[in-house]
Amino acid sequence: MVSVGIVWPSFTIKNNQIQLNKLQRENANLEIGGIAILSRIKCVNIGASKIVLNPGSANFPIDQTFNIYMKEILMDIKYLMKGNHIEFQYHGITRSFRVEEIRSMKDEKAISDDFSEIELYPISRDTSVNVTKGRNINDESLEIGYDSIGGLSEEIKIIREIVENSLKNPELFIQFGLQPPKGILLYGPPGTGKTLIARAVASETGSNVICVNGPEILSKFYGETETKLRDIFEQAAENAPSIIFIDEIDALCPKRDEAGNELGKRIVATLLTLMNGITNKKTHGVHHDRIIIIGATNRPNALDQALRRPGRFDREIEIGIPNSTSRHSILSTLLEKIPNTLTSEEINALASKSHGYVGADLAATCREAGLKVIKRCIKENKRDFVKINIQDMEAAMAEIRPSAMREILLEVPKVYWSDIGGQKEIKQKLKESIEWPLQHPEAFLRLGIRPPKGILLYGPPGCSKTLMAKALATEAGLNFIAVKGPELFSKWVGESEKAVREIFRKARAASPSIIFFDEIDALTVKRGVGEGGTSVADRVLSQLLNELDGIEPLVNVTIVAATNRPDIIDSALLRPGRIDRILYVSPPDLQSRREIFKIQLKKMSHAKGVNLEELATKTDGYSGAEIVAICQEAALLAMDEDLEAEEVRMEHFLKATTSFTHRITREMIRFYDDFRKKFDDLQNIK
Repeated sequence: MVSVGIVWPSFTIKNNQIQLNKLQRENANLEIGGIAILSRIKCVNIGASKIVLNPGSANFPIDQTFNIYMKEILMDIKYLMKGNHIEFQYHGITRSFRVEEIRSMKDEKAISDDFSEIELYPISRDTSVNVTKGRNINDESLEIGYDSIGGLSEEIKIIREIVENSLKNPELFIQFGLQPPKGILLYGPPGTGKTLIARAVASETGSNVICVNGPEILSKFYGETETKLRDIFEQAAENAPSIIFIDEIDALCPKRDEAGNELGKRIVATLLTLMNGITNKKTHGVHHDRIIIIGATNRPNALDQALRRPGRFDREIEIGIPNSTSRHSILSTLLEKIPNTLTSEEINALASKSHGYVGADLAATCREAGLKVIKRCIKENKRDFVKINIQDMEAAMAEIRPSAMREILLEVPKVYWSDIGGQKEIKQKLKESIEWPLQHPEAFLRLGIRPPKGILLYGPPGCSKTLMAKALATEAGLNFIAVKGPELFSKWVGESEKAVREIFRKARAASPSIIFFDEIDALTVKRGVGEGGTSVADRVLSQLLNELDGIEPLVNVTIVAATNRPDIIDSALLRPGRIDRILYVSPPDLQSRREIFKIQLKKMSHAKGVNLEELATKTDGYSGAEIVAICQEAALLAMDEDLEAEEVRMEHFLKATTSFTHRITREMIRFYDDFRKKFDDLQNIK
């Protein structure tokens, strides 16, 4: 390797040594302490006509100011040769370039990099300096292809048809008198692969790619932001075919009537003008301005509507939350690059229970599983080649929360059907309504029926209504959104309805999911009751009815509601098609009470003489919550008798049952029986 420089004498180093800076060492491929051969090179007065530089990083717009500044730097360097690296500061950032080519003014032939034929030409103001087109979407785009993206085959197919034909074969459109598409808008939740698709398109098409991160080009100086945008489009036109990728475009082009300042309006107007100016001019058989714009956002409705029309963003493609099949494809693609022992069945099982996970979540899951393997290797002091197994993936998935549900997803305690004593009939009906449509969808299709849309659990307090909803979420493995009725109300007009609408939007996006309304009577009081006019509660109920059975279908979203006041719920909610199944959760019978005592005694240290049958008989009419409270009271009585007590005896349980106040009265049971009879009669009349 050869490095060219000017030799100066020094009194601080030895005679057999030379001192080089970092760039000179890199150009000569030398290390500190290495051996170098010095040779004198004769220079000529003929200057260089053209220098071609390749940027080490091209994530900034190269404008006219940059070109002028760069030429001044090169004139200070004076001597360059092919393969040399140069560096300089521009706007406080170090820019690196490699010299790809030098041509002389004498013969316009490329200078050879053979050392014996080297001739150096001074750089002057007449020297043309060109920067080769680089890829602005990170260096990762060089390694990303369409096969590196899982679960988006249909979306990629549409994008390829638009982008590749527009950039490579625009004459096909012109031949039929059509204008090639100018732009594509990719929208969808964060982490679904919008930017990744743009990287893959850049890599596969081999086009010049310029990445514009919305907030980066904003400037406080008047007119500078618009100038930056124009420079980006000019650069794209000079290096066509080009792709301009605008990430988070909603930050750059908000709705003009809602923009808080004049800058937002000017940026939108500038971008509209620039997109209208994209043409496919033909000169000497070569197409210029072959440019396509790809915008990405997760807030498409925040964009100015003038952008969202054919001729600007011609196609809007939703990159949505992946379904089970797409998640299987994503996991398979990610695990191809990771040593693992997972079978196709295990990957399918992971995909089926990762509801609400986007591509970024699944990538984070694989990364977390890899970290667990590394920790295990360090702990066990293993240096052998270890692979990720299904246990690592399941443990990692438990720690990664799905992005699609992050704002409203609650951590539900792990409750299983076995933790609930008795109520077998209610459990079975809940399984039929929720688990069967997921586990046996072909049966519903075969019989031409749809799964129940809503379930109402009503009954006295403490009879395990909320506990059943938790068990349902745990056992079914679904996304679980818990809504406490009163928390949806707001003093601002329209905010309560918006909160209901947002919950259902999230549930649809992350289906299959369960929305659990606890104390739903607070939300759905009969309309017209109470204050005059239309109250907030009436509007919230109307919004809820529209979401359940409105124009927009509710697919793979099940409503589970619980209440102990079914009589005040509006009758419009309790019709088939909204709340399909109304289940009475009664106080536990003798067998159920026995099972509840058995479950509780497993968690307690108790004497062998504790008679479950006698306790179950003595607690006739008690709710499940009251039986749990009796067990706790018995333990406290044992501790009151002796703080060192190691077990709870039968007499403690009997004393707890006699001193405990029974809260479910006969009037309460009669009320629920009357409601059930009245409701059944009403259904029979209909």
